[in-house]
Amino acid sequence: MSRKREAIFMGIGILAGLALSGPAAQAADYLTARPTTQTFYVDGRQVQFEAYQIHGNNFVKLRDIGKAVDFGVTYDAATNSVYIDPDIPYAEEITTSAQATPTPSALTEENVRAAILALKQTYPHGAVYPAPYCTKSLHRPYTNCDHCAGWAMLCSDAAFGSLPWRRVDNPRWEDIRAGDVLDYRNEYSGHAIVVIEKTNEYVKVTESGMNNHTLWGGQYPRWWLEQQPGYTLNTRYPQ
Repeated sequence: MSRKREAIFMGIGILAGLALSGPAAQAADYLTARPTTQTFYVDGRQVQFEAYQIHGNNFVKLRDIGKAVDFGVTYDAATNSVYIDPDIPYAEEITTSAQATPTPSALTEENVRAAILALKQTYPHGAVYPAPYCTKSLHRPYTNCDHCAGWAMLCSDAAFGSLPWRRVDNPRWEDIRAGDVLDYRNEYSGHAIVVIEKTNEYVKVTESGMNNHTLWGGQYPRWWLEQQPGYTLNTRYPQ
């Protein structure tokens, strides 16, 4: 993080809790919230915050600060935790009705594919997705929540909601469906990819690298995947 950005980050954090006045703020309405009359500047540029005065202090939403200063803010509902990362860009929080668990009758490959492709509007090719992505379910196939694993779980949650995961070692090619996550390990590293389409010869996928950038349209040959060590399938289609 640059020194300039670090100074802005620290300054905004201090400003959010800065006392506005002395004894006058300690009146009977100590906890009454009122819209603030102050203006806010980031790096000399005026920004609009939804800010309130409460017991003599300015209160600004952390996400608004993250957006203005451009640092990552993510929330893990499972653990009720907020993650702040000044080294990654700000990304809007995902709010999509696809997070609801679909009924088995509505769970088709077409619907799953559409739900995942809808993410492309928010995260086009090369965009940074909000990492770490902490899923709603604690029963997830990956311990890390960023890079390829975080993006794979984000895509899967968008399509399958809270349906349970099921692992298949050395899957048959005919078992692979849209939305499944293929995982492999080789002598160099491991990788997780999300299936969008499948032919007899290859799968077209979405994935992410080490920099948390989303990638669309990649293809992996069948012959290559099936010879990788640790080749597995993580699916959420009911048996």
